[in-house]
Amino acid sequence: MKSIYKVGMAAVAAAFALTSVSVYAQSSPMVKEDRAQMKSDEAASQRENQQLKTDQARMKADKGSGKMAAESKDSERVYKDSQAVKGQKKDIAADKPGSLQQKSDKSALQREQKQLKSDRAMLKSDKSEGKMAAESKDSERIYKDRQAIKGEKKDISADRSNLKADQSK
Repeated sequence: MKSIYKVGMAAVAAAFALTSVSVYAQSSPMVKEDRAQMKSDEAASQRENQQLKTDQARMKADKGSGKMAAESKDSERVYKDSQAVKGQKKDIAADKPGSLQQKSDKSALQREQKQLKSDRAMLKSDKSEGKMAAESKDSERIYKDRQAIKGEKKDISADRSNLKADQSK
């Protein structure tokens, strides 16, 4: 009985050994694939970080030079409205008192001031609500870069967990 038991144990041990070798052979390509995916995601994360740095430098330069790329759509409208109001005031000052042109310019000034007030309110509202219309193009690029970096970090985390799972098989 003991010899049968020994032979049986040897057969079971051999079966386990063959099973673990076959499982290892099957998981090896998966582990390689997981490692390649993680390497790819890490490279993408590095590219996104570099893009973020570039966009941050661009925004700083644009703000310093006063470019409109550093301004939001809403603030650009407010700026243009205030310029229009200034222009209308100059026109009124140049007109003859009581002339038809002066009356026309005064009504245009009222329209421009009303538009300026409306656009200022919209800018304030959009900023408080966090809308992208209150963000500059540069700020929007930086926001998107940060979102991409978050996504890459999630991908890398998922790759690590997949790699651990495949290695433990």
